[in-house]
Amino acid sequence: MNIKIDGPIIYPKESSEAKSAIIFLHGYGANGKDLISIGNVWSEKLKETIFVSPNAPFKCEWGEEAYQWFDLTSIAPEKIGEGLEKAGPFLNNLIEEVKSKFSLNDNQIFFFGFSQGAMMGLYHLCKRKNNCAGLLAYSGLLYENSDFQKKITSQFPIKLYHGKNDEVIDAKYTEESYEKFRKFGFKIEYYIQDGLGHGIDSYGLDLGFKFIQNLIKV
Repeated sequence: MNIKIDGPIIYPKESSEAKSAIIFLHGYGANGKDLISIGNVWSEKLKETIFVSPNAPFKCEWGEEAYQWFDLTSIAPEKIGEGLEKAGPFLNNLIEEVKSKFSLNDNQIFFFGFSQGAMMGLYHLCKRKNNCAGLLAYSGLLYENSDFQKKITSQFPIKLYHGKNDEVIDAKYTEESYEKFRKFGFKIEYYIQDGLGHGIDSYGLDLGFKFIQNLIKV
């Protein structure tokens, strides 16, 4: 499977070579432009980091610039599982493309996922051979099939964030994801924000930035 990075990229401001990368995984019906504005802000302080915001691999039928990691015409758990499995090779090949193109290792790459993108990160990154640098998962959930734990082959820090008033994905799923990954031995934190729906606010972005900044300094 040949993968090209289809979406915006922000290159380091003060270095010819990136020392770390943040890959944004957008939500259902959005595209790579949706989250790259966060990279524009964060790049002012993370001057040796490259920001990559790819379009998800599949088009939504209802929008010219609307993309999806998997179809959501059915929210039955088995259908979500099928969609996650179908999209997995695209995510893994994208990661390898970023590593190759920018001469980075897995442990230099962070992930920022929102909604469907968060689901992709939670489900797939722990099944990769090598640890990534960390995962920020906003308004997501963990789909856990019967052999999920057996397929975990890597561990990394995780920060979860969710609006208490999320009308799309209930905040209880973030609490459940926290409990599951904690049981699996992950270093994980979560925060439920009062009054927030299905989105990311400035407080959540500040928490996410501090999470990544602290890990980059380690």
